[in-house]
Amino acid sequence: MKLVKPLGVIAVGGMAGSLARWAIASAMDESSFPWATLLVNYIGAVLLALIIIYAEEHAAPKWWWRPLLGTGFCGGFTTYSAFAVQVDGFLNAGQSGRAIAYILASLIGTYLLVLLTVRFARKQVSK
Repeated sequence: MKLVKPLGVIAVGGMAGSLARWAIASAMDESSFPWATLLVNYIGAVLLALIIIYAEEHAAPKWWWRPLLGTGFCGGFTTYSAFAVQVDGFLNAGQSGRAIAYILASLIGTYLLVLLTVRFARKQVSK
């Protein structure tokens, strides 16, 4: 029974995150480059960094917010599987330059966004 509550909260967050990702992907033209996937992964990295900083700074938040937002929403919103399929598509089409650019933009971009978000959030907390 202890597992039922978190699973329900994660499922609701995952559904909301997946729908948000779908809405962004539907609104963007991805014919030349997977901009929507890159964008949602960037946004997801920032959100997850903020969630982690919040968790560090607040001793006893409500039990449900981390599974809802971190695991559920961010897990449903971000997409490594689409990223992997898109890289494979570039490679199969003989577009190794695009594949490398996409990999670098994804990995380095999300890493830098997390670093900047953590630094910014910690400065705000310490004020």
